[in-house]
Amino acid sequence: LATPVTPTPLTVGRSHVTEAAMEASAGQRLHIRLHLGTELRPSTGRSHALPVYVKVTAALNFYTSGTFQTPAGDAAGISQASMSRCVSQVTTALTRRANAYIHFPFQPQQQARTKEEFLRIAGFPNVLGTLGCTHVALKPPSDHENLYRNPLRFHSMNMQLVCDAHGMITHVVAEFPGSVPDAHILSCSSLRGIFEGHQNMDGWLLADGTYPLKPWLLTPVEAAETAAEQRYNAAHMATQAVVGRTVGALKGRFRCLDRAGGVLQYSPLKVCHIFVACCVLHNMAVGQGIAMPEGVELGARPPAQASPHPEPLSQEAQCLRQELITSYFS
Repeated sequence: LATPVTPTPLTVGRSHVTEAAMEASAGQRLHIRLHLGTELRPSTGRSHALPVYVKVTAALNFYTSGTFQTPAGDAAGISQASMSRCVSQVTTALTRRANAYIHFPFQPQQQARTKEEFLRIAGFPNVLGTLGCTHVALKPPSDHENLYRNPLRFHSMNMQLVCDAHGMITHVVAEFPGSVPDAHILSCSSLRGIFEGHQNMDGWLLADGTYPLKPWLLTPVEAAETAAEQRYNAAHMATQAVVGRTVGALKGRFRCLDRAGGVLQYSPLKVCHIFVACCVLHNMAVGQGIAMPEGVELGARPPAQASPHPEPLSQEAQCLRQELITSYFS
């Protein structure tokens, strides 16, 4: 099966582009400029070097549309080559700061607040995040084309993310081609180490049935029979839905990630960088209270794939889930 394609693992609208970019708000663009200004400022005194605000606006135009052919670029007289360089520079600057904007709730106070916010959704206790994957379409490398073909039969990178109750992204794995199953990405990610290696982790993640049940990862009950199991599943589904809405909002905000906006014509590594950059911008927007977009229709979910290294059924996890059902949902 496929192995990670990036040598440096990344674990951490509308068609009218000018309007879509401006809806990122002048405040957010100023925020980006203030944080990235040093890195994006021209290193030479050339009079024709692009200023920081032009680079940021050009990159936002691309992220929100997926194309370099934009009214903003045309009006400003910026060539597609210059637009591409702007996107590359801003993307690199954002990914370098990913850990400042994408972080998991390790501290007890953060965990308590996260669990309380999730509890308000449907009464599901002790939730520290909801887990899911999404595919970002790309033009595959010709020498390994088959590795990028996902179960929906288009070429992609399979991106894993965790989010909180407000849609803030708290963990990202962006390194695997589309043929890699979701459960295998989880097994290769740092999440196991986070929950099994930190004594102060007090809670669990929620995920759908494509993932294995673990003491720190609760999945729905298959073929729920009792009323308590059905209530557990209903609360689980309502809470787990947050990650689907977050992915929809992310792709609605940044159309370059949505297949309907076209296929990214970049290397797999660059596509991963763009995804992480958009996650950073998404978190900036959520943190500043910028309204979530309607989101995109996510369409059919890929059929579940068997992991190349299936894990044995966890008796500890089964007992924990049953105890939760009995204690909270009976």
